[in-house]
Formats: sequence, structure tokens, C-alpha cells
Amino acid sequence: MTRSGFTLLELLVAILLAGVVALLVYGAAEAGSDTAAHLAASRRQWQSQRAMRTLIEDALRNARPALRAGDAALVLQPQTSSAGIPRDRLIFVTRGGFPPLTADADWRVIIEVTDAGVSAVAIPLGVRVPERLAGVLPGVTGVEIRTQAPGGGPWLRQWPLPGAFPRAIVLNFWTDSGPMGAPLRVALPLGGGR
Repeated sequence: MTRSGFTLLELLVAILLAGVVALLVYGAAEAGSDTAAHLAASRRQWQSQRAMRTLIEDALRNARPALRAGDAALVLQPQTSSAGIPRDRLIFVTRGGFPPLTADADWRVIIEVTDAGVSAVAIPLGVRVPERLAGVLPGVTGVEIRTQAPGGGPWLRQWPLPGAFPRAIVLNFWTDSGPMGAPLRVALPLGGGR
């Protein structure tokens, strides 16, 4: 006697195996989607960091002397949070080479830590243009800024010569868990840096 068709047990095993394969495919697809989302978030954060570092570097390299005698060319205000994270503030005037800090105006730039991260606010000088948020580095809870005197020497947490420019400036960005990435070191042409 020849048998045609499947037994109930064979049918149940086939359905069970198809279900297991479907669960594996769904799990792999979900893991792939999570990985893609994580990679996209990491790429956006990296692009944001790169853009902010480029903005700060350009602004510092195009720093300008004080507009009036007695004005400070560069002000560094060292501060520390209650958790011990440096939250320094840097103020200087620049004529940037790249947008949003264009060369058609002098800009007072303030780099400081805000609730959104490290921000660079640009205030135009001598023109009626509203101040603009030039950039934000999200997820960063601190910034430590050090300066080097025009003749070289040790790195200082303060800048004692507000009418002059340091040779170079180093910015170390911080998160709650400690320093983040490589420091940004910028040589200032007006301070004798190259």
C-alpha cells in the first residue's frame, strides 16, 4: 500500500521548523536595523564633532586684535562644575573664513558649556545682524582650555595677558565619564604660533 500525503506529526514538525526559521530571520533583521540606527547616530555625532572642531579652529586662526585700546583680545575664564569637570569659557574676536563666521564682519565668539553641550555663539560687531549660534557639540559636558605664551613654555589654565594672543590654545572636550577624543590644538598666527 502506498501512502500519499503527510501525517499530522510531520505537518506539525514542518510548521514548527518554519516558525523557528521565521523567528531567526526576524531577529536578524531587527539586529541589523538596530545596528544601522546605532551607526547612523555615531556618524551624526562624528560629523557634529568634526564641524564644531573645524569652526573653532577656523575662528581661532582668524582671531583679530582688540578693536579699541584697552579691550581684551582674548579672555579665558576657567571654571569647574560641582562634579569636577572643567567648564571653561573663551571669548575672542574673529573674522572667520568659513560660514557661519564670514569675513564680511568681525564676530565676538563665546565658547562655553551649555545644557545642549559645548556651544559657540557669534555676535556681530558693528553691523545690525542678530547673534547666531555658530555651532553646538552635543553630549559634551565640559571643556578645558589651556594657553601657551608667545615665547612657548608651559600650558596655562589662565591667560594673564588679555591684550595679547597666546602662541597656541588647546581645547580638551569632556563628558561625564572623562576626556573625550583627541584634544584640539590650534596655533594662533597673531601669537607667534605656526
